[in-house]
Amino acid sequence: MQPKQDQKVQEIKQDIRNFLMKNADKAIIKKYARYFKEGYDPYGVAPEKLGAKIKEWFKDCEKRLTIKQIVNLCEELLKSGKYEETSIGIRFIAGLRNHYNKGLFNTMGRWFEKYIKNWAHCDTACGNVLSSFIEDKVVDFKDLLRWADSPGKWRRRAVPVTMVEVVSKTGNVAQALQASRKLVLDPERVVHQGVGWLLREAWKKSPQKVEDFLYRWKDQAPRLVIQYATEKIDKEKRKKFRRG
Repeated sequence: MQPKQDQKVQEIKQDIRNFLMKNADKAIIKKYARYFKEGYDPYGVAPEKLGAKIKEWFKDCEKRLTIKQIVNLCEELLKSGKYEETSIGIRFIAGLRNHYNKGLFNTMGRWFEKYIKNWAHCDTACGNVLSSFIEDKVVDFKDLLRWADSPGKWRRRAVPVTMVEVVSKTGNVAQALQASRKLVLDPERVVHQGVGWLLREAWKKSPQKVEDFLYRWKDQAPRLVIQYATEKIDKEKRKKFRRG
């Protein structure tokens, strides 16, 4: 027999799953599938149907479960591989901001390697969860930067994409350039996009520093990095970042 606490986790998970199955719509799957080249395994629930329900489920979790149990529930949701369940798990973790600690940050790192499979979940978790760990000083930038050595491409992408949000608020261009330098030669396209996006954000804060960086790397960096990074730079000026 399951302990009562575990039963509560399973009951909430089943309630979520029942709602998703009941509201599945093949038209929604068809509408969004083209955005996911890496694969897409959804129920097909319209986003507008989920917002209020996620808040309702999270309140239920707060009443009935401990923080540890909510985290366990989130892992159960991510583990399923279903698009909406992973989205809900990320939203629940975002709701636990007042309880963030380094252990949960490390758990998130493991989840990125095992369960995050597409850009949407990666970027949502970066902007709504991981950036808060940095902003609230729960972990240091160097803790995030270690993820750049991960074998998982989505965990590596998480470094620059998380820093997009951080740099937009703090203006810490030095950290943006450090992260970019670490990943600028990464072999994966999704990481190239993240690095270029971060450099574009950093350019808004310190154009000259970022342009100097881009000029030094223009003959080595993947073209996608340069393309993303220079998107807001004057068209004529952009020419100097072409490969020699």
